[in-house]
Amino acid sequence: MVKIEITGDTPLETLASLTAFGMHCLQNEDVYAAANRILEAERRDARKVASAATPAPASDPTPGPAETPGPAAPKSGPKAPPTEAPTPPAVSADDAPAPTVAEVRQRGIEASRKYGKEAIVAILQKFNVSGMSAIEEKDRAAFLAELDKLDAEKAGEPDA
Repeated sequence: MVKIEITGDTPLETLASLTAFGMHCLQNEDVYAAANRILEAERRDARKVASAATPAPASDPTPGPAETPGPAAPKSGPKAPPTEAPTPPAVSADDAPAPTVAEVRQRGIEASRKYGKEAIVAILQKFNVSGMSAIEEKDRAAFLAELDKLDAEKAGEPDA
């Protein structure tokens, strides 16, 4: 048995993590094809249930308006994996959930390995905290933005 556990501080955060995991998995052609097969089977089952639940219309002796067929229904889902992950809908900073302590620590540790502990300590001092776990929830996004600025600054420097 395979068990995948996805956690978050809020239901929205958990669903966002699950969605990100799914989007990452869809980059693999085998996973994408298997997911399409599952979705197709679910759609067929849903159509069977819907058609079984809908009673047959009683015959009406008065003719009604003629039905004109519309455009053909589109085929369900793409058959090839997307070349790029879909862009999530834009949200304002006020709507976005604050990054978790785990996310902040992970990014901070990565940056520390890349740019040295001193660079991260300097950023932590801007927030008057001694460690990444101590960063207040309201300041976590700003801390990550500082890490992004550090990446941008270091990317612009020529290699020695």
